[in-house]
Amino acid sequence: MFLVTAKQMQDMDKNTIESFGIPGIVLMENAGKGAFDYLVEKLIDIHTKKIAVLAGRGNNGGDGFVIARYLMERGIIVTTFLLSTKDKVKGDARINMKLAQKLCDLSSESCIIEISDTDKLKEQKDDMLRHDLFIDAIFGTGLNSDVRGLFKDAIELINSSRSPVFSVDIPSGLHADTGQPLGVAVKADATATFAFSKTGLVLYPGNHHTGELK
Repeated sequence: MFLVTAKQMQDMDKNTIESFGIPGIVLMENAGKGAFDYLVEKLIDIHTKKIAVLAGRGNNGGDGFVIARYLMERGIIVTTFLLSTKDKVKGDARINMKLAQKLCDLSSESCIIEISDTDKLKEQKDDMLRHDLFIDAIFGTGLNSDVRGLFKDAIELINSSRSPVFSVDIPSGLHADTGQPLGVAVKADATATFAFSKTGLVLYPGNHHTGELK
C-alpha cells in the first residue's frame, strides 16, 4: 500500500488542477462517485435504508453532496444535515450543494437541513438518530486542530448511534498524518479514501476509527 501525508495529497491535487488542467469540480465529482460506488458495494440493500449525510462547509462536505445526489438519483431518501448555513458554503462545494438542492426540490422526502449551532443540533437529534446509515462528510484531511463546539457534538452523536457509519476520505476528527483523534473522531465502519491512503488511516489508533478501507 502506498501511503501519503495530507500535504503530499494536497500537492498532488494542486498539480492535477494547475498543471494538467483538470478542474477541482471534476475531482470532486470523481471522488464522490467513487465513494458512492463503494457504498453501494458495501450495502446491497441500500434502497431500503434511510440515509443521513452530515456535511461540513468545505470540500469534504462537497464530496458528501455529490454522494447525496447519486443516492437521490437512485430514488433513495437522503437527509443532508449541513453543519453550517448555506451561505457559508463556497466554491465547488457550493456548486454541488445547489445541484443536490435541485433534486431535493423534486422530492417529497429528501432535503438539506441547516444546523448552524448546538441548539439546532439538539432540536434535530431525535430525527437524526432515526436514520439507518450515516455518511460522514464533515472534515477532510486538512484538519489540524482539536474539534470543538457544534462539530464535536455532531461527531459524538454519530458515535452514539447504533447505525453504521461511512466516512468520506477520512473519519472526521482524525489527524491524517498521525492517526490521532483531534479531541474526538468519528468511528467509521468503512472509509472511502481518495487516490492514496493517508498514513493516519493505517497507524494506530487511526486504523480503529477507519473500519474497512478502500
